[in-house]
Amino acid sequence: MPLNSLHYTIGPAIAVAATAMLVAVCRWVFAPNRTRGNKYTAKSYGDFGMLVPVATLRTSTEAARLRQLLRQHGIRSTSGAAPPGPIQVNADGNIRRHYVSGWHVMVFPEDSMRARAVVAGTDRDWA
Repeated sequence: MPLNSLHYTIGPAIAVAATAMLVAVCRWVFAPNRTRGNKYTAKSYGDFGMLVPVATLRTSTEAARLRQLLRQHGIRSTSGAAPPGPIQVNADGNIRRHYVSGWHVMVFPEDSMRARAVVAGTDRDWA
């Protein structure tokens, strides 16, 4: 069987083509801008996992003060930046909320009633 230079180039050419195809597939699968799973992401629908928001405040210092108050009542809490929302208008036509961002103070569902009572300023014990 005679060997020529073509036999020596077919093997490496197949290896290079297979590697290029693997690289292209990996770049497509692991691309950072590709949405995976559900198209309704947590960012657009305010999914906080197991946590329930009990208050939305304008600054992080206000959120920290409320978290300290909740901690004094034995309620675990956390805060996170809230995405800016639409302008809300009440029934009289007055603007209730402008298009601003804020800070959510969030607690676990079993503590939400007590946390809301603390936020409202009532002394009722929900335990």
